Amino acid sequence: MSDNTLILISLSRAVFIIANIWLDYSFLTSKRPLWFQITAIAGTWVTTYLLRGLLSPIITDVFWLSYILNLSYLVPFVLIFKETLHAKVFIFFMVFSLSQCNFLILLYLEELVFENVIGGLLLGGMLLELSCVPLIKKYLRVHVRNILDVIEQQNPIFTVFPILSFLMLAFYRIQTDYSLAMFILLVLNVLLIGFSYYLIALSIDQTKRHQQLELTSRTDSLTGLYNRLHMEHCIQEEYEQYQRTGSQFALVIADIDFFKKVNDMYGHDCGDCLLKLLSEDLRNSIRAYDAVARWGGEEFLLLLPATNEENAVGLAERINKIVGERGYAYETEILSVTLTLGVYVSRQGDTISSIIKKADIALYQGKRAGRNCVISFDSIANTEIPQKS
Repeated sequence: MSDNTLILISLSRAVFIIANIWLDYSFLTSKRPLWFQITAIAGTWVTTYLLRGLLSPIITDVFWLSYILNLSYLVPFVLIFKETLHAKVFIFFMVFSLSQCNFLILLYLEELVFENVIGGLLLGGMLLELSCVPLIKKYLRVHVRNILDVIEQQNPIFTVFPILSFLMLAFYRIQTDYSLAMFILLVLNVLLIGFSYYLIALSIDQTKRHQQLELTSRTDSLTGLYNRLHMEHCIQEEYEQYQRTGSQFALVIADIDFFKKVNDMYGHDCGDCLLKLLSEDLRNSIRAYDAVARWGGEEFLLLLPATNEENAVGLAERINKIVGERGYAYETEILSVTLTLGVYVSRQGDTISSIIKKADIALYQGKRAGRNCVISFDSIANTEIPQKS
C-alpha cells in the first residue's frame, strides 16, 4: 500500500474508534470520574498502539489486526460504565458489530469498484457514521435502553446475539476474495443483523407498552396506589385463600378528617398534594405483602393478609399516629391532618361484601365518635349502630 493509503486507513481507524466510543457513551451511563475515563481509554489506545507494532510482522493484514486489537476497549468500558456486565458486553459488541458492518461494506466497495485502491471511500464512510451519532442517540437510545432493561432484569441470554454477529462479521473480514457474490452475502447478513435488532427492540417496546397499560389499569393516576377495581380483585383472591386455608385477613378503611375544608381553604391542588404525600406514608407503613388502594375520594383501603385483630388495630393506630404527628408541606403552608380508621378481620360466614361493609361501619362509628381514632368492628358489634344518613 502507498503512504497516502496507509494514512487514510489510519485516519479511518481513528474515526472508527471515536464513533464506537461515542455510541457506547450514548447508550450507557458512566460511573467513574472524568480523569479515570480519559486515563482508561487513553491507556487502552496506547496499549493497542504498542501491540500493533509488535504484532504487525505476524499479522500483516492491517484491517484484521485492527479487528482483533479493538476488542481490548472492552476492558475500560467494563470499568467505566455502571450497568451490569451483560448490558455492557451487549452494547460493546452491538456497537462494534454495527460499525463493522459499515466498515466492511465500504471496504468491499473499494476493492470491487476501485480495484484495490483503499482509503478514501472508507474514511468518508467513517466520517459519515461519526456525523450520524447524534441522530442515532436521539432516535434509538430509548429502544436500546429498553433492551438493556430486559437484559439487566431477567434475560442476559440476549448478550449472545451481538457476540455471534461479531463472529459472523469476522468471517467476512478474513476473506481475501472480494468478489461480488461475497459482497452480496455480506449485505444480506448485515440486513439480517439489522432486522434482528429491530425485531428485538419492537418486541420489547410492545411488552413495555403492555405492562404500562396493565399498570395504568390497576393504579390510581393521582396517588400511584392501587385503584378500587384492582383492590376488589385483590380482596377476592385473599377471600378465596381464606376459604381454602382459614387464614384470616383484615381490612382497614381510612378517611382523611375534614378533607373538604382543605380543598375549600387552600384549593384542589393543595388537596391533591396532600393525597399524594399521605399515600406515600401509607405505602411506607405497611408490610411488603400488604396492599393499599385509594378507595374513593379521600378514602383509602388497606388489605392485610394473615392478620388478626390485635395486629390490624396496632397497624391502624401506628398509621394514625404517623399521619397525626406529621406536617404536610404545600407551598408556604404546613398542613396538619388526622385520620379516622375502621378495622374488621374476616370471620367464618362472612362474604366479601359483608367484610367491606363491616370495616366501613367501623369507620362510620369512628366519625361519629369524634374522628382521629381507630375503631374495630368487633369493639362495637354489641352496640346499636345507627344507619348512615
